[in-house]
Amino acid sequence: MLALDFLRAIVRNLTKRAVRSCLFGMLCVVVVLSDGRNVRGWSSPNDLPRPVSLYVSILDREGKPVGNVIDKDLSVLEEDKPQVITKLQFEKDTPVSLGVLIDVSRGVGPEGINLALSWLKTLAETLKSPDEIFVNAFSDESQEVVDYISPEDYLGEALDHLGTGGQARMGLAGDLALIKLRDARNKKKALLLFSAGRDIAGPATLDHISKFGFPIYSIGMPGSSGATGTLDKLKNLNLRGSALKVYSEHSGGEALFVESGTEAGAAIARICLQMKNQYRLDYTSDSRSKVGKMLKVEVKTRNPGWDVRYLKKYPVSSH
Repeated sequence: MLALDFLRAIVRNLTKRAVRSCLFGMLCVVVVLSDGRNVRGWSSPNDLPRPVSLYVSILDREGKPVGNVIDKDLSVLEEDKPQVITKLQFEKDTPVSLGVLIDVSRGVGPEGINLALSWLKTLAETLKSPDEIFVNAFSDESQEVVDYISPEDYLGEALDHLGTGGQARMGLAGDLALIKLRDARNKKKALLLFSAGRDIAGPATLDHISKFGFPIYSIGMPGSSGATGTLDKLKNLNLRGSALKVYSEHSGGEALFVESGTEAGAAIARICLQMKNQYRLDYTSDSRSKVGKMLKVEVKTRNPGWDVRYLKKYPVSSH
């Protein structure tokens, strides 16, 4: 009897251990599966709706801002999926912090640089405090000419001391200027390029434009003629067109190409009016995309006479 009782006790003990081992194993499987789900980007923060806010320019046939738009006049698609507009507010004559980039490469030449300086003077006379500007010049490298100042304080800085020549590295100049805009005092920020546009619009810069979300405006000038100008054109052929146009359209700005001083003055007035009079459009995204993924946005209008400009992609953020 003692031997039989002893054997029964051993069996009961082994059974309890097996059950405990099985339960522990099942718990481990649950933990591993849960961690795997987080790794795939399906954690609870990404499942929550995310507010998205965009600046939108709505222009009439003459390029002037339209100020009486309501949400029913527009439709928003994110990755081809319709979205519900939660707010549409017109922000009139808002202060802007503007970075001005002047092309001093060999493709522009001394005459083009003098044109850009005269355009910069016109720009400073068009804006007024609390607007602010900074000025960079670029070719192979980007150099600061004027730090943040009020437009009234601009004194017409000369650029001949920087030296001209080299190729227009517009993407690098734009990247550095976007970073500098972080230090701007105004909520609304933008870039304005004076250039012949002889550069390739690289995908890295387009991603940076999406990340920062600041519109880029451009005024294209006639470049220099001759062998160097032709060589730059051949080196910088771009199937999507001028980098000025690609950057501007992607960011929600506008590229204008001029042939005279009168056209340049009209272009500067048009751009200033646009960037200071925009709509703030809000919607809520339910996309489950991972943090950092670029999402395509489309803003459409039912009015064929309106031109709608906006940031074409934005990165998913964690907050």
